Amino acid sequence: MKKQKIKELLWGMGLVAAAAFLVLNQLHVLSFSLSLGTIFWTIIFGLVLVNSIVGRSTFGIVFSIAFLLIIYAGPLHITKIVPWTLLLAAGLIYAGLSLILPHGWRHPKSYFVSHDWSKINESSQHYNAGRAEENDRNIVISQKIGDTSRYVHSQNLESVTINSTIGQVSVYLDAAKPAGDTVTVNVSAAMGEVEIYLPLSWQIEDHLSAAFGEVNISGTSQGGGPTVILQGTIKFGEISIKYV
Repeated sequence: MKKQKIKELLWGMGLVAAAAFLVLNQLHVLSFSLSLGTIFWTIIFGLVLVNSIVGRSTFGIVFSIAFLLIIYAGPLHITKIVPWTLLLAAGLIYAGLSLILPHGWRHPKSYFVSHDWSKINESSQHYNAGRAEENDRNIVISQKIGDTSRYVHSQNLESVTINSTIGQVSVYLDAAKPAGDTVTVNVSAAMGEVEIYLPLSWQIEDHLSAAFGEVNISGTSQGGGPTVILQGTIKFGEISIKYV
């Protein structure tokens, strides 16, 4: 079973279990009772944790566990260290794991674009649904709770706007051509991961604002191409720029 199918199965099972738990809690069938807010955030961060484990995202795993601990600080008797001490500790743990595992703990993948579509590997099943029209100048990608991939083939690209909440977005710009000397990439991401794949000739001008987030650049630009103006905000997430 492919990773995407596993994620969909786990998310589906999680949502069904959450619905059952919510009903039983309101009927006072369970031996304990939780507020609706606690149940809601438990569902959200629990699903993020499962999604991060399946997606092998160290950032997602560490911070989803941290937020679950904050939610249950009272029963766990750790109210003295929430939220900032715990979040700082989570940040240090993530930084430490990033040094121990500098390339992450995901399986290596190869991404490339070819006229032979059968050679496009992972996430190719999303191509038709996520493909941009050839004449699109301003691409908008919106995602909530889940994963999505988008292959941009615009030959007059001016901007890309990415809105992501809880999940992973992969955007491939290696087959796109800019309308001018710059391409603006606007990112608004929360509790998730955004991957942007760029041609080797494209350069990056980073103006991103990250709150408990991180921006990683894999590879080095060879220069000679347009400049990508990266701007926006990321909260409790990660943005990865990869040259291909």
